[in-house]
Amino acid sequence: MEEWIKIQEFNLAQDAYMAKALLESEEIHVFLKDEMSSQVFSLFSNIIGGIKLLVPTEEAERAFHILKEGGYIKD
Repeated sequence: MEEWIKIQEFNLAQDAYMAKALLESEEIHVFLKDEMSSQVFSLFSNIIGGIKLLVPTEEAERAFHILKEGGYIKD
């Protein structure tokens, strides 16, 4: 069974979708956890921790660097 790890959290769905598209363009598998909950209950997005971007553990380092270069992760 493949293990997944959280790379980043987003409060806005459009930001999560853009980051997902960037990673998928680099052929990295992506899963957005709590995306629907954050959209349906947008006022509670911060309470549930926003939308979590998950990638397979073995792709995590590469995904992190791609998101950092894309401006989604700040130092």
